[in-house]
This record gives sequence, structure tokens and C-alpha cells, in this order.
Amino acid sequence: MLLWSIQPESLYVKLKAEKVLFCDPAQSELITECGFGPAYDWLAEQMVLRVGQPPAGVKYPFWAWHTVEWEHRKPDLRRMEFRSYSGNQVCIELEVPDKDVLLSNEDMWHLLLNDGYYRDCSNEQEYEAEDKWYKSLPSDEQLKVKRKSWEKIFDVSPLRENEWESHGKYVQATFWELRLDQVIEVRHFKGRIR
Repeated sequence: MLLWSIQPESLYVKLKAEKVLFCDPAQSELITECGFGPAYDWLAEQMVLRVGQPPAGVKYPFWAWHTVEWEHRKPDLRRMEFRSYSGNQVCIELEVPDKDVLLSNEDMWHLLLNDGYYRDCSNEQEYEAEDKWYKSLPSDEQLKVKRKSWEKIFDVSPLRENEWESHGKYVQATFWELRLDQVIEVRHFKGRIR
């Protein structure tokens, strides 16, 4: 499976020297500083269930793009999604075995980051009915239902979109290790944030 991972240039230098890298949570401000640890923990649990155990000592996966704006191809680094980086960066094109990758809906991933419930609705009436049902549940049942609802982020096909959500427009990929022998091409770019 072709994937594109955006990483600091220094990580690519390290990859060339070490040949295989694993996610270092201390280097991810989204996990350590933004309070998104619980969502990342849940995703790591799903990786174990759907892809398999990580290498010893590895807690979190690497991330990459599979699809941007409905297209599975090299990302256009001029797009808004790529303007929030600072310093020297690389876009690493990889070929990773399908069995090692978990795909998910990047748009709806933000719902998990914000500890939200993923509703099944396509109009205002359905939304209100489901919201009323969900809020009527005891808090422990709400937690179970909410965590189960998160599994819908793995629905990335068939491609479809409505006013509530899109499936397949932005697809992210996670995998346990970044391997130099999987690298096809590396594009260097400068982040726009100073």
C-alpha cells in the first residue's frame, strides 16, 4: 500500500542511520501536551486487534496519509493541511504491506480527539433523536456506546459524503514501524510556521 508520511527532516536522517524506527511518544506534542493521549491509546488498542501486536516496547504507531481530497496519490504540500509544520520537513513515500496498515477516516478522528460520540445520522431529525437517546443512557453505558461508536472511523469505503460526514475524503494510515527499505521517495520541504 502506498502511503505518505510527513516527518521532521531529523527523523529521516535517523531512519537512514538506524534503518527501522518506532514512534517516540515524547516527540509527539499531540499525545504529551494536547491531552489526546486517551484517543491515541484507544487507537493503539484497535491496532493490536486489527493489525497485530506492536514490536516489544512500542506503544503508538506512525501516521501517514493514504487519501487527501478523495485521491490516493502524492499529497500536494501546498494544501492547507500541510501548512501547520515548522522547520525542515520531509514527505516520505512508503510502500507498506496492506496487512500492517490500519486505515481510518481522518475527519472523524477529530471526534475521538474531542471525546465525542459518533452518531449514525444523515439529517437533523435523526441527529436529534439519536442525541436524545444517547443522553438518556446512564454514564457508564454512554461510555461503552461512545467507545463502540468510534469504530466507525474505520469505515473509509465506499466513498460517500453528506452534510454530517464524509467517508474516504481524507484517509489516514497507521502502522507500527517505519522502515528504510519501504521508502520509495523523499520530498524535502520547509514548514510555514516560524
